[in-house]
Amino acid sequence: MPENGCGLLPHWGWDMEDWKEILKDADEDYLIGIANKGIVKRAYKDKEEGNYEVLSSGDSEGEATVRVGAETVKIKSPLGESVCSCPSRTICRHVVLGILALKERMEEEPGAGAELLEGGPAEEGPKPGTEQPAGEGNGAKDGQPVDKQGLGQKVREEIAAYSLSSIRRIMGERQLQAAISQIKSKQFGNITYSSTVTVELPWMEQKVKLLSPLEYSSCSCHKKEFCVHKACAVLWCKLEAGQLTIEELEKETYKKPESDWKQIKDAAKQMETFLEELLNIGLARVSPDALEHMERLAIVSHNARLAKFEGYWRALKDSYDSYLKRKASFRLSKLAEQTAKLYSRAKLLLEAEESGEIDGLSGEFRAEYAPAGDLELMGIAMEHFESQAGYEGETIYFLERNTKEWYTFTSAMPVFYEKSGRRRRGGKAGAPWGLALSMEELAKARIALTGAKSDGRRRLSSSQDTKGELIAGAGKGPRLYTEDLGGWYYRDFDRLYEERINRKNISWLEEKEEEGMDLVFLRPASLKRACFSETEQKLFMHLYDRESREVIVEVAYSQKEAWGIRYLERIEEHNPPCFFGKIYLKNGKIRMYPIAVLEKGELAEEEGAEEREENRLNKGKPFDGESWPNGEKRFLEGKSEGSKPGNEEKEKALETLLQDAADLLEELYQSGFHTVHDSTLQALGETEKLAGQYGMEYLSDKIKNLEKALSMLRHQLNANAMPDNLVEIYAGLIEYLYLCRTKITLDIGRNYYSRGQRESHINRKGASCHDESKRFMEQ
Repeated sequence: MPENGCGLLPHWGWDMEDWKEILKDADEDYLIGIANKGIVKRAYKDKEEGNYEVLSSGDSEGEATVRVGAETVKIKSPLGESVCSCPSRTICRHVVLGILALKERMEEEPGAGAELLEGGPAEEGPKPGTEQPAGEGNGAKDGQPVDKQGLGQKVREEIAAYSLSSIRRIMGERQLQAAISQIKSKQFGNITYSSTVTVELPWMEQKVKLLSPLEYSSCSCHKKEFCVHKACAVLWCKLEAGQLTIEELEKETYKKPESDWKQIKDAAKQMETFLEELLNIGLARVSPDALEHMERLAIVSHNARLAKFEGYWRALKDSYDSYLKRKASFRLSKLAEQTAKLYSRAKLLLEAEESGEIDGLSGEFRAEYAPAGDLELMGIAMEHFESQAGYEGETIYFLERNTKEWYTFTSAMPVFYEKSGRRRRGGKAGAPWGLALSMEELAKARIALTGAKSDGRRRLSSSQDTKGELIAGAGKGPRLYTEDLGGWYYRDFDRLYEERINRKNISWLEEKEEEGMDLVFLRPASLKRACFSETEQKLFMHLYDRESREVIVEVAYSQKEAWGIRYLERIEEHNPPCFFGKIYLKNGKIRMYPIAVLEKGELAEEEGAEEREENRLNKGKPFDGESWPNGEKRFLEGKSEGSKPGNEEKEKALETLLQDAADLLEELYQSGFHTVHDSTLQALGETEKLAGQYGMEYLSDKIKNLEKALSMLRHQLNANAMPDNLVEIYAGLIEYLYLCRTKITLDIGRNYYSRGQRESHINRKGASCHDESKRFMEQ
């Protein structure tokens, strides 16, 4: 029977013997493992009423269908993937009853022996589902009971094959050392064997049921992923079975951890295969089941300790969910870029040959904290967040008084399995470091930390070894002074662009959220009152410096932003406050996402600051025979010196070419590679020729290769067949267009914010794209 790794394409049906093999050892103990004891008891009770019917024992998808009351149950293999039409997202009583009903049907089929009948006279020894302590029972040897070659044997084989490096990565150094201490002091857990392996971990106060396959194991902590407790249970089983000694375990802890290459490469291959299928099928024909596969790959990434990839998959799942629910926030261009980036990262992971490369790509779940010394921190603001990766919490931003460096403290919880619309608000929660403050109060206080610890991105640890002391709370009068803010305080937006935007070199695969958009304080000279766009569902507010250069405050509407939007709408034009937030460049203009607004009573201006700023601006202003505002106005209207009548046409033609190429790639994403339209192939040919005429050899060459590969694919009889480099070409084109747009946006911004030279904008823009072409060609 052929395998279909991702399940997006149909595979061959299953016969009766397949289901008999799968179900023969799915006893009560195993069902409790994939669900829980209460659900299994309820299923047995419902079974007595007889309101169920096996509709099919295997279709083209390899699924059996059972009607249970008014619900329809799809039984899959592994059984833990079975689903029900009821609202439950876990293994419900209908699924358990469906498995029991299907098992009953299989036992009634001719040829089914008495050994398959539960409680039948042919059985000897303990009844299936009865726990049998290690070292006891009929024929037990060396602490291992004799068991039939069923699920119990399979799970023990999987435990034996589970690598120590995987256990070590999941548990971490601290948890592993704690487990070794408990085992050495004879405070280890109790193990019982049946179709599952049940491990009690007293020092962790948890109970684990290990099932086959191991990824469907359950834990009393209720985490779906392979948690620390499951890894500890596997470790204890390996020790108890003699597959590992305590001496070997202690020796292993002295070694530097190494990635589990096989598991990581296998995870990367699964990602690559799924994404290729996704692009082959196309967005228009994608099944809602794709969301389940994305969640599964997020769990696979978690189990392989690929922290960043877990977030990437949950973010992609969120975008696909927005498409399937027809949300107004959905953008096809964003989804295509997300997919291309994830494919490129999976390829890099698959091709990586050194641990350092893998570590850089995979990230880490818990950062390694190093001593940061004694810090004096000024609380600036608290931000509530709900990430696409499935976490929610609060981040407090601190500015260190002496070094003027940013530090953050984050309190977050996973919410990717919560379906409730209610969200937690952690502002009232207690602060760390022994401070008698709430999180909200901490965000407005000055504190001193002794023995502080932080990671490479200056995220603070809540370690009990760190002691905090309150210097000043949020009282009357100013709590911040501009001289305390160092180089993060701006009144001149030209300097803001040069120091915080133009100096950046943003690469294709850089995680903007992780690297961090710059945090700044902006004190505008004037502002235009906020307005809300019903079309875009965004609030816009225009801030101006003394030279009338603009920064746009932009906030997309959401339930969590509603209060902040109402607050911004009340700000008067004649009384501009200081804005604290994150800045980024979009369409040649600096945009800001505001985290907090500091009124004049909260932030005190240093005496003489305005005069010094004005003198600095006048001293640095070039003399061009005209006052700057008029010159700026002429430049924005496209009439500045150096601009030529033909440049605007070239500029528009270039932008049109890049946009047409982007539209074609989005059209391919929508239709899928296997069902590309004739008109799309024709448009690709025209775009290829036009790119060649503009001297963009790389773009022309890659579009030609893409067109050729797509044409070949149309003549393939096998729906799964795909040229080896088709997806790579597609992802490479999206990357190229991204780099071109980024460079163009930087050029537009430089021309708008710069007070100096007036070069021809289109010449720089065309050269930048051609330079990017040469760079790609050299690679």
